[in-house]
Amino acid sequence: MKSSQSGVKLSLVIVSIIILGVSAWFNQANAEDIPSKIQTQSELTIAD
Repeated sequence: MKSSQSGVKLSLVIVSIIILGVSAWFNQANAEDIPSKIQTQSELTIAD
């Protein structure tokens, strides 16, 4: 029973790490996307 409990704990840790990694990757992608939107808006303002 203890071995199955440790297996469940290990799988929960692995799943948590994967979720944190995916959320960090999305946050990084969004952070890289925001300056390009700001730059595009400033370019449009300058063009007008």
